[in-house]
Amino acid sequence: MKKKILLSLFFWFFSVQGALASSVQLDLIEVAPGIFVHQGKHFDVDESYQGDICNIGFIIGKDSVAVIDTGGSQVVGESLKASIREKTSLPIKYVINTHVHLDHIYGNAAFNDKITEFIGHSELPKAMQFRKEFYERLNHKYLNIPIEKSIQIPPSILVKENENKIFDLGERKIKISAYPSAHTNNDVTITDIKTGTLWTGDLLFIERTPVIDGDIHGFIDVLDQLISLDINLVIPGHGKPTKKWKEAFKKNKNYFVTLRNDVRNAISEDQGLRKAIETAAQSESKKWKLFDIQNARNVNQVYPKLEWE
Repeated sequence: MKKKILLSLFFWFFSVQGALASSVQLDLIEVAPGIFVHQGKHFDVDESYQGDICNIGFIIGKDSVAVIDTGGSQVVGESLKASIREKTSLPIKYVINTHVHLDHIYGNAAFNDKITEFIGHSELPKAMQFRKEFYERLNHKYLNIPIEKSIQIPPSILVKENENKIFDLGERKIKISAYPSAHTNNDVTITDIKTGTLWTGDLLFIERTPVIDGDIHGFIDVLDQLISLDINLVIPGHGKPTKKWKEAFKKNKNYFVTLRNDVRNAISEDQGLRKAIETAAQSESKKWKLFDIQNARNVNQVYPKLEWE
């Protein structure tokens, strides 16, 4: 009898652990009528990473739903899908990926059905394929996901650079805009025309140090473009949604201008990359979370390009 009880407890424990591993609790905020956001945690892609570090969410129209980014794993995507079903039974018509980074795209697999169409920048499919093996290794290392289970779902509807496309969710239209190389070479934003709400993806960081994985000159230009928009609310790729979005864009721009100037100065003074990592943009260090690791990566990204100006 005691043996049966122990066996029952054993199987119960591991079934509970399996259930916990297959779901993530997502706290949702309705930031505008019919617009729901889950704010990701401020972690790096390291031992603390659980696929839940970027902002993800959805917009509900009269006839259908659009999802904006899906998180870093199918588990996070399934949890987002379950959260949508708590709010509405309408079909999920579109999944929009703001760019290629793994924390934004691997939840796509949860929405892979005959109804949902995937939308992204015209450069996104190539970028996903290029990073596929690297991302599979990261998912295996940090999320314990077998290589064959890291499923990418590339977009079937493409938005070309400098193009705007309108999609109708039923008495609610959204505009998807694609940009030249900035944060990445495959950034898009989503504007809910009804409420004047802009989803920026990682063209805007709040609290967390901004990241450059594209072109720093292009990023600064795009930030100027975004600052001039007529909108009410901004949902960044990381950090809290804000109505003080002009200040937020200007803060991001100031970081990148400082970074560019400091790296240029380091190069002109014949400082090597290692020294530039130690000195560039240090005046910004107290303003941002995860500064040391992210700023070092940013210097490593922009130094070789500025060196050949």
